[in-house]
Amino acid sequence: MKTTTFETAFVRIPVAGFAAIDELDWSKLSQQLQHPAFLEALYVASPALYEEAIHLDFGRQPDEKTRRIIYPLLKYLSRYATRCTPFGLFGGFATVPIETTPTNIRIADTGRLKRVVRLDMNYLCALAQDLEKHPDVKPHLHFFPNSSLYEVANQYRYVVYRYDESGQRMHHLSSAEKSDYLACLFQKAQSGVSINDLARELVSDEISLEDAHDFVESVIDAQLLVSELEPSLTGADFLVQILTFLETIGRQHPSAELLHIVALLQKVYVDLKTIETQEQQPSIEALSQVEQTLGQLATPFDRKVLFQIDTYLPTLSGQLNRGLINKLIARIPTLLKLTPQRDGALADFRRRFVDKYEDEEIPLVIALDPEMGIGFPGGGDPLDTSPLVEGITAGKTTEAKRSWTIEPEQAYLFQKVAEAQLNRAYQITIAEDELAALPLPSGHTNLPPTNAALFSVIRENGREAFVLNSVSGATGAMLLGRFGHTDPTVLNLLHQISEAEDQVWPDVIFADIVHLPEARTGNIIIRPQLKTYQIPYLGKASVDRDHQLPVTDLMICVRNDQIVLRSQSLNKIIVPRLANAHNYSHLDSLDIYHFLCALQEQSIRPFMGVGLHGATSMFVFVPRIVLDTIILSEAHWNCQAQHVKPLIAALKQNEWPALRSEIERWRAQYGIPRHICLVDYDNELYVDLENQWLSEMFVNEIKSKSTFTVKEFLYRADNAVVQSDGNWHTNQFVVAFKNESEAIHPQLRLATERPRLQVTRKFLTGSDWLYYKIYTGIKTADSLLTNVLYPMAQRFDRQGWIDKFFFIRYGDPEGHIRIRFHLRHSSFLSDVVQEIHDSLLPFLENKSVTSVVNDTYNRELERYGANSIDAVENYFHVDSQAIMQFLNLIEGAEGEECRWRFGMKLTDTLLTDFGFDLKARLDFAELQAANFGREFGYNTSLKKQLDTRYKEIESAINELLAETNDDYAFLYELNQQRQAALRPFVSLIMKLDERGELAIPLRSLLASLIHMTTNRLFMGRQRFVEYSIYYHLHKQYRTEYGRTVLARRKSMPEALVC
Repeated sequence: MKTTTFETAFVRIPVAGFAAIDELDWSKLSQQLQHPAFLEALYVASPALYEEAIHLDFGRQPDEKTRRIIYPLLKYLSRYATRCTPFGLFGGFATVPIETTPTNIRIADTGRLKRVVRLDMNYLCALAQDLEKHPDVKPHLHFFPNSSLYEVANQYRYVVYRYDESGQRMHHLSSAEKSDYLACLFQKAQSGVSINDLARELVSDEISLEDAHDFVESVIDAQLLVSELEPSLTGADFLVQILTFLETIGRQHPSAELLHIVALLQKVYVDLKTIETQEQQPSIEALSQVEQTLGQLATPFDRKVLFQIDTYLPTLSGQLNRGLINKLIARIPTLLKLTPQRDGALADFRRRFVDKYEDEEIPLVIALDPEMGIGFPGGGDPLDTSPLVEGITAGKTTEAKRSWTIEPEQAYLFQKVAEAQLNRAYQITIAEDELAALPLPSGHTNLPPTNAALFSVIRENGREAFVLNSVSGATGAMLLGRFGHTDPTVLNLLHQISEAEDQVWPDVIFADIVHLPEARTGNIIIRPQLKTYQIPYLGKASVDRDHQLPVTDLMICVRNDQIVLRSQSLNKIIVPRLANAHNYSHLDSLDIYHFLCALQEQSIRPFMGVGLHGATSMFVFVPRIVLDTIILSEAHWNCQAQHVKPLIAALKQNEWPALRSEIERWRAQYGIPRHICLVDYDNELYVDLENQWLSEMFVNEIKSKSTFTVKEFLYRADNAVVQSDGNWHTNQFVVAFKNESEAIHPQLRLATERPRLQVTRKFLTGSDWLYYKIYTGIKTADSLLTNVLYPMAQRFDRQGWIDKFFFIRYGDPEGHIRIRFHLRHSSFLSDVVQEIHDSLLPFLENKSVTSVVNDTYNRELERYGANSIDAVENYFHVDSQAIMQFLNLIEGAEGEECRWRFGMKLTDTLLTDFGFDLKARLDFAELQAANFGREFGYNTSLKKQLDTRYKEIESAINELLAETNDDYAFLYELNQQRQAALRPFVSLIMKLDERGELAIPLRSLLASLIHMTTNRLFMGRQRFVEYSIYYHLHKQYRTEYGRTVLARRKSMPEALVC
């Protein structure tokens, strides 16, 4: 793995700096709360609180009523001074180069800050909806099919949305019966058509233009067609898009009202740009003027969510130390060891997909259809909601809140935290030798092509130190995307990140997900166009049609335990991208959007950092955790309501001495420092516990909480690396990484062409194939196979009813045998069915078989190839016969010893029969063992166990492969018979491969054939048995190959030996 950084760092900084809140007495507090810059920031964030603030009487000490206003104002002031997250005029950002000199940044004073001022997406979406209905606008709009539209049986299904009273966008799955008229409209509207042109398409002798027009209107009202005024999230400012469209209509179809609307919006745009270019912060009068202009339009607005402002803080000088970043890069392997892999939703989806579809490739919209498919993440139907509970998010039960799990990767740190409780240690320092002894991480260790670190920098003991939040993201653009429109340096960095992803994974197509979950979310979702291709889903693409990938173009399957998303039109693997920080896993997220976002994180580590969370919630105090110069976690305290009851009682007295006394007792009891942050997820509120006003604010904030967390605040004037004139600031850096590795991508290969042969996929009862599922226990299955099913199949063959059959073992989730018979003629169906009934009835009656199900045989053409499926089915027939014969020859413990030997021998023989020499067999076994190792969490412990077992059976494997132990002569003979019977089918497959006509890679086919043999042979844990076979064969082949190389060197003339 090679990890490098880009040349630019993004740093998040609070605008005011610490001076605004330091030594805060009533006089200074009064000054700060009346400062024009703070009031203007407050006006944008909360106009209602601003109105209360300007009417406060600061000439006298505040009473209880005044305090109720002061406390929320103090929260805003604390944010203004200490919180780094960009937010309006409270928190901004800067960019600095990454250089070899120590980290030091000087920013200009607040009078020189730059800002980008936009109208909030909530208002713009409402404006666009109103304009769509305007009689001077609607006739000239172009309409397109709803981007969520797909066909199911005799229906069109699609997602519609509406806004509830609070302005939240609510989604519902809807449907419409198929008709020729709708099909005509959808076809015509692919490239955008006006209502009148659509109506004319439907006019006939039976349908008048007026009726056609009414029908088109009803289709638009039903949201089957949507207009070009749908919000765009990856292009120009939405206001600019709206204006450009209206100006065009105004020139072509002028009307007094339309021109008035255009003039008002042009004035708003000019006023916003004027505010951006002002030397000082935007005046409240200028913002009020924009409000007055918008008030002349018909679209209502909420003042508290009208403006979206991003603040850029110009730097006078500054850089981030490259040496510091290199230390973090060097610690990535350690972070992998300490971070658990969480892949629950995708892993569950893979399992459910294989259970339902096996190896078939399915349209994405069908697989995720909540009724016909399996949905995501859990297969429920979040779109089918009763109005009674719509919009209500269920809370967690008390039991759920208290439950926690310690992952293997967390065990080391958890033990350290537990030991620190006994030693009363304030800091845990991780030792290098202990790190080296930690097991390898379980799950995937691949990093994405790009990701980003979020951290703070301070000076500790004369050297720079990290306070690490995380190294995370499926893309390094995640935390930066929304700022691409604010600054050319950020935009350039985003394009560099995007280009790097294309370079690291050149064999896939990255596609931006374009979706608007709800209007206000658009403020953080908007970003520049970074990818050539886009997947629009209830959002407007900014690329042309040739570079849009509709959800109906996407196919999905599972290959080698990987979910493969393929574009039908491009025949390429698609990797979705979401270059913003939206929390897509929210309960209200649509299945397809949620799935596409989650798929970004397949086979990679999307997060690295110390995330003990619930695992340490049992401790009141959790020490600081340090690794060299990296602070992995600040010291923090998990507090209960009973811990602070005296503080709350003291607050009610409105007497600072009483409250100060209780706070001092509380701090002394738990060892809490003076400077802390109250933590609520990613929200952090700075508190000075020796300051009256901040302490009152803190206690007021926690008084209704049953639990809360506080952590140490590490910044000081003497350790800050960001300064302004006479002031210092906290900081959070975002540094993007490029990660290069040959093995970083799963290397999922697609056939260049889809199967063109007219090969039947599905066989119902009454066709050539007859298929039964026989539900029984795993041990009874062996008895049924040898004593019932194999003799039955032999009788069918002798009587000329069938020419082949095969079986597999399966669990979905109950264990069963799947057996398929190929009839020579459909006239034999009744005879075969009757015999199966008579043979299995006694087992049903004595309960050893719980159920027998007749089902449809669905050929796995994508897995085995359309032109090789017959050869594969013949292979399965011979394989099934051989395994049934073998099972009839073994019993007891000795039989189980024979079973694994037979499985290993069959695997080695198959590879040899397909022409694999020793080196090829070694490479194949190594690759398969590595794949299975990721599935089973290969780590130091598992390696030790497998290596111990190999030492125990190494001599047995030698004898097996060399066929030198006569005790297993029957096994060798049966293998040779199977080998001879398979030869014609092996030859056919090899010829297809030699001619380049095999529809799938030969190695993938061989892996599947071996997998099915292992499935048939072993009673349980077949995948782990298969892993063990590959692991041991790999070690055996490696030993043999080493001997071969050594012998070859010894036979060479001495002068030629290196």
